[in-house]
Amino acid sequence: MTKDKMIAEAKKQLDSFQKEIDELKESSSHLSGDMKKQFDTGAKELKSLYKEADEKFDKLKDKAEENYNEVKDFIELSNKALKHSFNYFMSHYKK
Repeated sequence: MTKDKMIAEAKKQLDSFQKEIDELKESSSHLSGDMKKQFDTGAKELKSLYKEADEKFDKLKDKAEENYNEVKDFIELSNKALKHSFNYFMSHYKK
Protein backbone atom coordinates (compact mmCIF):
# COMPACT_ATOMS: atom_id res chain seq x y z
CA MET A 1 0.00 0.00 0.00
CA THR A 2 1.32 3.42 -0.91
CA LYS A 3 1.74 6.27 1.52
CA ASP A 4 -1.09 8.23 -0.07
CA LYS A 5 -3.43 5.24 0.05
CA MET A 6 -2.67 4.63 3.73
CA ILE A 7 -3.36 8.25 4.59
CA ALA A 8 -6.51 8.30 2.43
CA GLU A 9 -7.79 5.14 4.14
CA ALA A 10 -7.09 6.62 7.57
CA LYS A 11 -8.93 9.82 6.64
CA LYS A 12 -11.80 7.78 5.20
CA GLN A 13 -12.06 5.94 8.51
CA LEU A 14 -12.16 9.26 10.39
CA ASP A 15 -14.95 10.47 8.09
CA SER A 16 -16.85 7.25 8.73
CA PHE A 17 -16.52 7.69 12.49
CA GLN A 18 -17.66 11.30 12.22
CA LYS A 19 -20.67 10.27 10.16
CA GLU A 20 -21.63 7.68 12.78
CA ILE A 21 -21.30 10.27 15.54
CA ASP A 22 -23.49 12.70 13.58
CA GLU A 23 -26.10 9.97 13.11
CA LEU A 24 -26.00 9.14 16.82
CA LYS A 25 -26.29 12.81 17.65
CA GLU A 26 -29.47 13.05 15.58
CA SER A 27 -30.93 9.98 17.26
CA SER A 28 -29.91 11.24 20.71
CA SER A 29 -32.48 14.01 20.63
CA HIS A 30 -34.68 11.94 22.93
CA LEU A 31 -32.03 12.07 25.68
CA SER A 32 -32.51 14.58 28.42
CA GLY A 33 -30.68 16.11 31.32
CA ASP A 34 -27.39 14.58 32.35
CA MET A 35 -27.48 11.90 29.65
CA LYS A 36 -27.77 14.53 26.89
CA LYS A 37 -25.01 16.61 28.48
CA GLN A 38 -22.76 13.55 28.79
CA PHE A 39 -23.41 12.55 25.17
CA ASP A 40 -22.74 16.07 23.87
CA THR A 41 -19.51 16.31 25.87
CA GLY A 42 -18.28 12.95 24.56
CA ALA A 43 -19.24 13.82 20.98
CA LYS A 44 -17.45 17.16 21.25
CA GLU A 45 -14.30 15.48 22.60
CA LEU A 46 -14.35 12.91 19.79
CA LYS A 47 -14.85 15.60 17.17
CA SER A 48 -11.85 17.44 18.59
CA LEU A 49 -9.75 14.26 18.51
CA TYR A 50 -10.79 13.55 14.92
CA LYS A 51 -9.95 17.09 13.86
CA GLU A 52 -6.55 16.80 15.51
CA ALA A 53 -5.92 13.43 13.84
CA ASP A 54 -7.00 14.82 10.47
CA GLU A 55 -4.54 17.71 10.84
CA LYS A 56 -1.77 15.28 11.83
CA PHE A 57 -2.53 13.13 8.78
CA ASP A 58 -2.14 16.23 6.60
CA LYS A 59 1.20 17.04 8.23
CA LEU A 60 2.26 13.41 7.98
CA LYS A 61 1.36 13.41 4.31
CA ASP A 62 3.71 16.35 3.70
CA LYS A 63 6.43 14.97 5.92
CA ALA A 64 6.00 11.47 4.60
CA GLU A 65 6.43 12.83 1.07
CA GLU A 66 9.93 14.05 2.01
CA ASN A 67 10.77 10.79 3.73
CA TYR A 68 9.12 8.79 0.97
CA ASN A 69 11.37 10.41 -1.64
CA GLU A 70 14.46 9.60 0.42
CA VAL A 71 13.31 6.03 0.92
CA LYS A 72 12.34 5.72 -2.75
CA ASP A 73 15.79 6.96 -3.85
CA PHE A 74 17.48 4.58 -1.43
CA ILE A 75 15.38 1.65 -2.65
CA GLU A 76 16.09 2.45 -6.30
CA LEU A 77 19.83 2.73 -5.65
CA SER A 78 19.82 -0.44 -3.58
CA ASN A 79 17.88 -2.31 -6.25
CA LYS A 80 20.39 -1.24 -8.92
CA ALA A 81 23.28 -2.36 -6.74
CA LEU A 82 21.60 -5.67 -5.93
CA LYS A 83 20.73 -6.27 -9.57
CA HIS A 84 24.33 -5.56 -10.57
CA SER A 85 25.64 -7.90 -7.85
CA PHE A 86 23.14 -10.59 -8.85
CA ASN A 87 24.07 -10.31 -12.53
CA TYR A 88 27.78 -10.41 -11.68
CA PHE A 89 27.25 -13.48 -9.50
CA MET A 90 25.13 -15.23 -12.14
CA SER A 91 27.66 -14.45 -14.89
CA HIS A 92 30.07 -16.82 -13.15
CA TYR A 93 27.62 -19.69 -13.36
CA LYS A 94 25.94 -19.18 -16.73
CA LYS A 95 27.23 -21.41 -19.49
